[in-house]
Amino acid sequence: MRIKYFSLKILTGLLILLIALITGLLLSLIISYVFPDAALKFVSIALLNSFFLGLAMLLSLYLTRALVSRIRNIYVIALSICLVFGIGIVTILMIFFMEPVIFIYYYEGTVSFLLINLLFILSLNTIVTGSVLYQDTVSAKERALAEEKVLKKEIEMKLLSTKVNPHFLFNSLNLIVSMLKKPKIAELALISLSELLRYNLDKSEKDWVLLEEEIDSVKKYLMIQKMRFDQRLEYDIKCSVKGDIPPLIIQPLVENSIKYNINEVDVLKINIDVSRGSNKFVIKIIDSGKKVNFDMLHKGTGLTVTKKRVENMGGTFIIKNGGIEISF
Repeated sequence: MRIKYFSLKILTGLLILLIALITGLLLSLIISYVFPDAALKFVSIALLNSFFLGLAMLLSLYLTRALVSRIRNIYVIALSICLVFGIGIVTILMIFFMEPVIFIYYYEGTVSFLLINLLFILSLNTIVTGSVLYQDTVSAKERALAEEKVLKKEIEMKLLSTKVNPHFLFNSLNLIVSMLKKPKIAELALISLSELLRYNLDKSEKDWVLLEEEIDSVKKYLMIQKMRFDQRLEYDIKCSVKGDIPPLIIQPLVENSIKYNINEVDVLKINIDVSRGSNKFVIKIIDSGKKVNFDMLHKGTGLTVTKKRVENMGGTFIIKNGGIEISF
């Protein structure tokens, strides 16, 4: 990428020099038509003058790129014009001392050529400088829009993550209350809940967590639910891969399975399988009820929010065979 950019800069510089030389040469040929006996002199000073004016444009272009976005555009344009004009005057004085005869005998033609050539290069330089400034303005607006989109996406992800947390806490506290008649089980559930809350607080602000950490938190959640529902709930978790995953992705889906199916079947079995696919890992969550469908996406926050979070993080969320398949 850097090589291409460097090559482009070289080509731009050569193009500017070529335009300056061609312009000077054409002007000199026009003047040579009026003063044919000094044609060779006019061509030689034209090429010299145009070469230095071309270098002045290159310096002006470099100065513009160095100062753009650092000082006001009007100052950049003024400095650019002063640079080219200054080098142009120095070049005229240099030609005068090198070829004084042509100024004496062909004063009008020589001065006309030098002034017209200088004015043309100044005009061309102003156009080039304006183009650079315009491109920088457009690029700055595009960068601002891109940064705004990223910021909005980050804010949206934080909001979506916080939507999951109260929902989980509310259901977990109800679960603990239902087990208060069994103090030891309630104590174990409280310990597991505190560990889950710690995980929730520590990891919810992160974009990605280790897959094994997420699976461990899901195991704690299912263990608490198993205490509550006893033989009515079974679960099986298989995870043979390592990787990163957005936090609190699997748990809301498991919670959704229990919420909508535990009273619909004699024994609810939840299977979680994490396996390696082609350049990705796949998480499959399915329960024995197999009732997950697209209509459920608009009925509860857990399923809808999780789907949006997965997709915002570049993953895919598919409802398949009454279960859910997520890949990153």
